Amino acid sequence: MAPSDPNRPGGQSGDDGLVPESPSEAGVSVPRVPIEKVESERMLENEVRARLEHDGFSDDQILRWLEAYFADHDEGEADEVVAWIRDREAREGSTERPSD
Repeated sequence: MAPSDPNRPGGQSGDDGLVPESPSEAGVSVPRVPIEKVESERMLENEVRARLEHDGFSDDQILRWLEAYFADHDEGEADEVVAWIRDREAREGSTERPSD
């Protein structure tokens, strides 16, 4: 899992507890989104963009996360996407950190 960046835009950390990294950095594959899901993906991307930007995600990272999300889902809500990203980051983080 990528370390958090204390020099984020605005100097604030996000509220969602996410690490601004790409899906590949979190061990999540990003297959191409089927054409029939593109419109739904873009609409949800627009809904969740401000939250992920606040957490420090770049435009490219946001797009890749939404593509990864829609590989497994047909639709969703912004809260579901954020929770899904958090879960995927936690899964990757748990494989890198030794347990106490």
